[in-house]
Amino acid sequence: TAPPATTGDVVVTGRLDAARDRIAPSLGAVEYTIGPAQIAATPQGEDASFNQVLLRAPGVVLDSFGEEHVRGEHGGLTYRVNGVLLPESLNGFGQELDTRIARSVSLVTGALPAQFGFRTAGIVDVTTKSGGALAGNRVGVHGGSYDTVQPSIQLGGAGGRAEYFASGSYLHDAIGIENPTAGARPLHDGTGQGKLFGYASLRLDADSRVSLLASGGTARFQLPDTPGLAPVFVLAGAGPVASRDVDENQTETNGYLVLSYQRSAGALDLQVSPYVRHGRIGFRADRVRDLVFQGVAADVAESFTTAGVQADLARRIGGTHTLRAGLIAQHTDEHLDTLTFAFPVDAGGGQGATTALAIPDRSGNRAWEAGVYVQDEWRLSGRLTLDYGARYDRFDASFDHEGQFSPRAGVVWTPDAKTTAHLGYARYFAPPSAQFIPPASLARLAGTSAAPEVLADTPTRVERSHYVDAGIRRVLAPGWQVTLDGFYKRARHLGDLGQFGAAVILSPFSYDRGHVEGGEISTTWVHGGWNLFGNFGHVETSATAIDSAEYQFPPGELAYIATHAIRLDHEGEYTVSAGAARAWGRDTLHTDLQYGHGLRSGFANTGKQPSYATIDIGGEHRFGSGSQSPTLRLDVVNLFDHAYPIRDGSGLGISAAQYGQRRGFYAGLTKGF
Repeated sequence: TAPPATTGDVVVTGRLDAARDRIAPSLGAVEYTIGPAQIAATPQGEDASFNQVLLRAPGVVLDSFGEEHVRGEHGGLTYRVNGVLLPESLNGFGQELDTRIARSVSLVTGALPAQFGFRTAGIVDVTTKSGGALAGNRVGVHGGSYDTVQPSIQLGGAGGRAEYFASGSYLHDAIGIENPTAGARPLHDGTGQGKLFGYASLRLDADSRVSLLASGGTARFQLPDTPGLAPVFVLAGAGPVASRDVDENQTETNGYLVLSYQRSAGALDLQVSPYVRHGRIGFRADRVRDLVFQGVAADVAESFTTAGVQADLARRIGGTHTLRAGLIAQHTDEHLDTLTFAFPVDAGGGQGATTALAIPDRSGNRAWEAGVYVQDEWRLSGRLTLDYGARYDRFDASFDHEGQFSPRAGVVWTPDAKTTAHLGYARYFAPPSAQFIPPASLARLAGTSAAPEVLADTPTRVERSHYVDAGIRRVLAPGWQVTLDGFYKRARHLGDLGQFGAAVILSPFSYDRGHVEGGEISTTWVHGGWNLFGNFGHVETSATAIDSAEYQFPPGELAYIATHAIRLDHEGEYTVSAGAARAWGRDTLHTDLQYGHGLRSGFANTGKQPSYATIDIGGEHRFGSGSQSPTLRLDVVNLFDHAYPIRDGSGLGISAAQYGQRRGFYAGLTKGF
């Protein structure tokens, strides 16, 4: 039995946690939660990349470079840790969040309440380990196929008014980026990734606390090679070269600090969180081989710094109203330095010399994003709740200036204790990332093999959309629930992202008009030692007329898309995920299935990649009954060694082929201390 003081601390901390959840609830939206048991059943468990956990939610589609698409959107996710927004990072492919920090992960999507702005495809809310889960330290090592070695450490404690959690890991393997061929092992694909995360909370009194989130990470990637390519250009003094020996490398660094003050007294709940983030992506070309095979070699360094503040409050008025209001404001500085080597070309586009030109360029952008909101949660009766409100957002960048008033409304009806239905509408305002290549930079490439075919360079504008969502959740039996949901979105300046060069840096572009629609079915069943889940998602997309960053596309595709509605390249029309775990005593067995219908490909996305399905299995055994007992885990990923393409190198904004991981065997051992 815990001493009275400890019990009091736990009660106060739990009350503050509940108050934090009241500040930004998912009223009228749909929320899917992946709990501790399902995280543990994910292949490789806490050693899995964070995107593998999120992939077990409905409507989430796998793409290359660790990307995931929720409900047919490219990007557009907001990440929160313990209810605190994380400042947005650059569009690289490092997996920044560490799965081992999470106690649970929730995906909130649909017609979101007014407090959620800017990135509205989904809110990924990570609840970190806390309380008793922090009491103890653990070390572990994980490894297996593809030269995988991943040591890790977790430190945590709770006592008195304070609690803390820290984790660190380092990953080395030989499959850092998807293989561009169907072979079992890629060429030149090593990676080294280090991550640190820290969370600390200090309760000032019974009504308030301060917390600090800190994260830092660095990653190095080799870009994998495709053997057997024929040389296209001639470089003086180069001699014979082979595409299997191309030596391109990319590094990523990211770090952020978020300080948060929370107070909950009487009917008022308040949270204020200033934050800062810095990141950098650096790409180093293979100057000789890139020139021979592509006619261009470019070293790229892109960095950004974001600083901002988020403030939210909720006040309960009587027994029927809860008023919420808040703001967010942030400023981003982005800098891009490139050193491009390219050949002069003649009037017909043929190579004009065998000596390359060096073309340095430096550009940068600044952007302000700010939004204010107010909303009211009105309990019309014990079974019917109306949440209505609005927000005003501004985006002022070196290349664009826009604002919008956005109404939101949602109704939640609970006809009985087992059924919850919702209907919502949202007007969204989603700014692009602070990335824009000025026309002067393109002009420097004129007359070279690096020059684009199209010189139009319209800045990407803010996506503005109408979004409608409706769904129902029903408890069919104790521990068994089913959720059905449908959605429709119509947008102007529909935002998208693409990789248009050798460096894996995603750049924004947009379509004049677009729409996304679909539906999802999700079910979970928890009974005794059983934990089962199943998801089915369907999405259809359509877009017309590329209206920004036109220089990134061939003129034939631009002309076709101007008069034809096309599918978005990241559309995965059908997705299925399912899994089962069985625990008894000190042992657990688990398996899961992932099905993808295939992303779009070909001229103007008129083709489609083949569908695929993979099965994973694994198990875990704990040697002892105490929390510090060693635990052994075994996993087999892609059990039947299915070779499947994610991309074939075609489609809008796609520059290389990528295949899914072949079969892999992994083992992990952890021990408390």
